[in-house]
Amino acid sequence: MGEDEFWNVLTFLKALDPEVIFHEPINPRGENFQMCLRAAKEAGRDALADELEKLTNHQNWIEYAIEQIDLVQRLADEIGGLQIHSWPDRELIQSTTGELRFKLNDMKDSVSPEQFGEEPVEESESQCSLVEDPKNIRSQIRS
Repeated sequence: MGEDEFWNVLTFLKALDPEVIFHEPINPRGENFQMCLRAAKEAGRDALADELEKLTNHQNWIEYAIEQIDLVQRLADEIGGLQIHSWPDRELIQSTTGELRFKLNDMKDSVSPEQFGEEPVEESESQCSLVEDPKNIRSQIRS
């Protein structure tokens, strides 16, 4: 999904007034990924299958997942009124360095912002855009 598709999904979800939206980029290591890939091929969705196939390359998946987390967080900020709880994969975190690694780890460890009982909801500062300039993301990814 590109920026326009994520914008459409997030604005649609906002209209439903969710308490929180959980977000995790697709992970090519699981059986669910293989089922999606097979389904795309069987449905004749060759372009989709090709894009999914690219994610089987570890470096491609790392870049895709980080860019997607950053995009979803950035769009949620632009739209406003959305609590996004992104969940970066442990392997994703280990594939980064510096400030990006710190932010992803902090994001993974943050508490989900739903209301539980009488406790006030605290917004997590760790659930935010990863970088000010998305072009700088790749410099903090291990090759």
